Amino acid sequence: MSNTVDILVVDDERINLKLIEGILKGGDVNPISVSSGPEALHEVEKHDFAVALLDVMMPGMDGFELAEALRSSDLTSGIPIIFITAISKEQRHVFRGYELGAVDYLFKPVEPEVLRGKVGIFADLHRKKRSLEETTRRLESTVKALEESRQALQGSEERYRMVADYNHDWESWIDPEGTSIYVSPSCERICGYPPQRFLDDSGFFQRIIHRDDLPAWKHYMLSDSPTDESLDLRIHHANARIKWVNLVKHNVRGENGSAMGVRTSMRDVTSRKRMEAQLKHSSLHDPLTGLPNRVLLLDRISQAIERSTRTEKYFGVLFVNIDRFQAVNDLYGHTMGDRILVAMGGRLVQTVRPVDTVARFGGDEFVVLVEDMVRKTDVRELVKLVQKSLDEPFTFDGIDFSVSVSLGLEIGRNGQAATQENLVHNAQLAMYKAKRLGKNRSVEYSSKMREGLVDILAIESDVRRGLRNGEFEAYYQPIVNLADGTLYGFEALARWNHPERGLVGPGEFIPVAEETGLIVELGVQILEQACSALSAWRNRYPQADDLTISVNISAKQFGEATLVGDVKNIIEATSVPPDRLKLEITETVVMLDAVESSTRLNLLKALGILLSIDDFGTGYSSMSYLQKFPMDQLKVDLSFVRQMEKAPENIEIIRAIVNMAHSLRLRVVAEGIETERQRDLLYSLQCDYGQGYLYSKPLRGADAEELLKKN
Repeated sequence: MSNTVDILVVDDERINLKLIEGILKGGDVNPISVSSGPEALHEVEKHDFAVALLDVMMPGMDGFELAEALRSSDLTSGIPIIFITAISKEQRHVFRGYELGAVDYLFKPVEPEVLRGKVGIFADLHRKKRSLEETTRRLESTVKALEESRQALQGSEERYRMVADYNHDWESWIDPEGTSIYVSPSCERICGYPPQRFLDDSGFFQRIIHRDDLPAWKHYMLSDSPTDESLDLRIHHANARIKWVNLVKHNVRGENGSAMGVRTSMRDVTSRKRMEAQLKHSSLHDPLTGLPNRVLLLDRISQAIERSTRTEKYFGVLFVNIDRFQAVNDLYGHTMGDRILVAMGGRLVQTVRPVDTVARFGGDEFVVLVEDMVRKTDVRELVKLVQKSLDEPFTFDGIDFSVSVSLGLEIGRNGQAATQENLVHNAQLAMYKAKRLGKNRSVEYSSKMREGLVDILAIESDVRRGLRNGEFEAYYQPIVNLADGTLYGFEALARWNHPERGLVGPGEFIPVAEETGLIVELGVQILEQACSALSAWRNRYPQADDLTISVNISAKQFGEATLVGDVKNIIEATSVPPDRLKLEITETVVMLDAVESSTRLNLLKALGILLSIDDFGTGYSSMSYLQKFPMDQLKVDLSFVRQMEKAPENIEIIRAIVNMAHSLRLRVVAEGIETERQRDLLYSLQCDYGQGYLYSKPLRGADAEELLKKN
């Protein structure tokens, strides 16, 4: 009798069939490949299949319908079914397959060793079954019938236990009385305790749950939550460490509808939780000094306003700017400047109280939030201590650096100082006044300091005129493949050719455009220019066929109902292939309303364009939402790139981002590359693309075209 057994493979994609055939080649199995459900039903009449590998998403009869058809026929009901699919891993899909009789799920792309191992198990079972049938055919008819029934039942039980025992997740079955009747071997890998410990003591699992998560676990287990909902909780590992697990449950019922208990499945998600914590910390802290950043500072000021309203106590915002810091950078280099900034932050933290907050606001600026003061004079006394603490010079490599600072102070109480942004701005205006008075001093804010400020309405009018007259121009910064340095594409950046002031950088007009809503019209103009330029380059140069053009989409533009229509019309008008256009949306914008963002992104993706999350790692990242967005790329924020040579933790954050992106089949772009060392580190971390001044500054259209011709 031949050891070769037939395996049924069903997938509507020919390339997937070839891939599976290649994986199973040479394993004493004979894959019979078909591309549809009806073909599969025709083949099962001619072959004795050991196992069926079914794709779920197929035109006509999908995988679930085919599985139901196989189970409804006496001839094919015993064929084990393994789904190989790329659809969502949510439990409602998985349990539907199991309810149809599936023995396992494999998710694309399939690991060859896992597939061969799964198929090998059922192939061996099938060979044993054929051998048994060959032996039992020699027995008397009565004994044969009884023996076949017994063996069929035993084989079914063994197959079920084999599949459950080899599952990577921790599987359990709890009967209606709360007694554990099955615990898979994977529990020992996850929690450190053997299955028998839970079978002997059904209450043991409850005792290893972290006490802070115990109420949520009890509520989840007692509730009638949908099967696609899950719960993250902490457990105590046998080695005393804390592990995070993701728990899902499914109520089991018999054929007559009677309750048979609860099936639970737990997966170790400790690494995912650690990565999310790292990303959240990095989004709220300055990568150089480790101090709270602008986002966290504003949040704490908001809380201080609320506390002051309740307690009637004073709080203060102290804006600290280092005098003549640029001279240090120019003379000693940015590395020495960074060391002074770190030391400055440390000295400020040592000077103030634990209840106060020291944040790096940006560049050479720090902000100190002083709280819980009974009198205004208490705030002013602490400011004097801060200024005095900086009289002592910083010493590095035998060189003394005497640093002076200009301080601006705003004091508030009982919510009288309005918003946190106004508080910081007022303190900043006071700091500017200290600069004008000769530096190295502190000034307290007064309302007169706002006199003479530039009228934002005048700037808005100037921007409107510039939009009407076509004064805004797209500049193009090259994006290169880090593996070989070849040109991958360009990012289009807005610049203002002012008739009187010349070229104006985005730092001056973008904030005004965003505040007034003019950013929407500006974004459309830059998108039109960028697509027109790419279309012209494609017509002139064959090497431009594979180039991409990236365009940033602002928060207001992303929220516009006309966005999808605008993009569609520009693509059609310029004849740019949709898959050559990439829109970049910042992470914080996407996460403002994840549900609405998902809808908008899917509409854009339906046009065939590429989508990228910009400034990744600086917002409130959510892994569960990220994998639901139809993104093609992530762009690592330049703050991580700039500090990666000085702070090893930033290298690990970038490594985590790259690994996570690649696991989701996303490409990674790093911006702000200025040194060869940064480029080499990013390449070693398997980052795909990069841009920055190491390669080129943003170029006018004609200069970008010259670069393209030489590439």
